[in-house]
Amino acid sequence: MMPDNIQNILMIRRGAIGDIIFTLPAYHMLKANFPDSKISFLVKDSYSQVLKGFPGLDEVLVIRKEALASRNIFTLWNMSADLLHTVRSRNFQLAVDFVGHGEHALLLWLSRINHRWGSIKTRKPVRQLFYTNYFIRDLKNVHIADQHRKLLEKGGLTPFPVKNQYAIPTENLAKAKALFSRWGLSLQEPTLFIQPFTGDGVPGKMWPLDRYAMIADYWQERGFQVLFGGGPSEREKLNALASRYPVAAGQADFVTSVALTALSSIVLGGDTGLLHAAAAAGKRTIMLVGPTNYYRAGPYGHPEWAVKPPRGSLTEDISVEQVIGEIGTAFNEV
Repeated sequence: MMPDNIQNILMIRRGAIGDIIFTLPAYHMLKANFPDSKISFLVKDSYSQVLKGFPGLDEVLVIRKEALASRNIFTLWNMSADLLHTVRSRNFQLAVDFVGHGEHALLLWLSRINHRWGSIKTRKPVRQLFYTNYFIRDLKNVHIADQHRKLLEKGGLTPFPVKNQYAIPTENLAKAKALFSRWGLSLQEPTLFIQPFTGDGVPGKMWPLDRYAMIADYWQERGFQVLFGGGPSEREKLNALASRYPVAAGQADFVTSVALTALSSIVLGGDTGLLHAAAAAGKRTIMLVGPTNYYRAGPYGHPEWAVKPPRGSLTEDISVEQVIGEIGTAFNEV
């Protein structure tokens, strides 16, 4: 049965970018079920800007990444005590934990929140006792975003039509347009945005940079605009391409990078947070996958946008010709 008198809700997903984006459909489902409630989101400070695209989010609570990674017992104790005080002071009636860590379960129980819901990766009999409602994410071919929605359904919420909307703030869209202008790119011309790096270093997940360069050259020779994305730490890796193509790495923060994808026609890359955000912003994406289970963690709502190797299980088993063909198909669709 759906809980009543819910006026204050806490969502928890500390990171990373793609995992936070996967909570968007659940966020919109909570908004639809509790339209007058305040919703807060607990996240690592290094990922807090991702939440700028969650339309109508009321408050962001942050955990300092440095404190969380500390080996100093006093630092960890002080961080935990401060966090417990902060959560208790907000008087949440419902908390939804989308990762199901043991420390989260204990935090919510100690915070005396009446409704404590947890999305747990594998069965944990003791941990489950700390939640009033839980869902075990063991469905191999069901997208993580839909498994989060199943947690809410199990709690009694109405499964309104799926909404996966990442709303780019006006200021970030303006910054992206200014970058387009600085780079001499036209908003009216077909544009390919390439995000060549993935963030978690999973073996076999990265497609070689020189192949992305070949893709860029191919489409530029045919009159298409091409630009490269990336984080500040990846700028040096892209220096060799910067003389031929605009490179957003080091010039655009995450949300502005999402805005750059919104101004582009097609977004190409691996299984990385920016591509998931671009898809949620309504863009046609092409995601190169190898070891990734694309049904579970691929482009949400569009498993056909995932490009798999015809043989083997590594992303590098995907050929340049295969990707060129996929881009051609995508350009015909937009």
